[in-house]
Amino acid sequence: MTNRRPVARAARFFDIANGMTPRFGPADVAYPNLDLTAHLFREPVGDGLGFDTRVSTGPNGVGLTSSVIYDSTGPIGTVNQIQTVRPR
Repeated sequence: MTNRRPVARAARFFDIANGMTPRFGPADVAYPNLDLTAHLFREPVGDGLGFDTRVSTGPNGVGLTSSVIYDSTGPIGTVNQIQTVRPR
């Protein structure tokens, strides 16, 4: 994997943010993301990433997952995901 660009390596993990802090049990609801937007202001350093993630869900089943993404030297950008929360 060392031949991949740092951004491509990091992008593999962007979609996991909506499952990091679920508000409901995965057996009870599905919460797929409908859209994912990532904004990076620099390339990541190293192989590890950290996420500071917040999830908000409205009464109509629409939610937003927002994460600040970090590497070993500090923040590198954000990822935002719109999701729909539906009973299984």
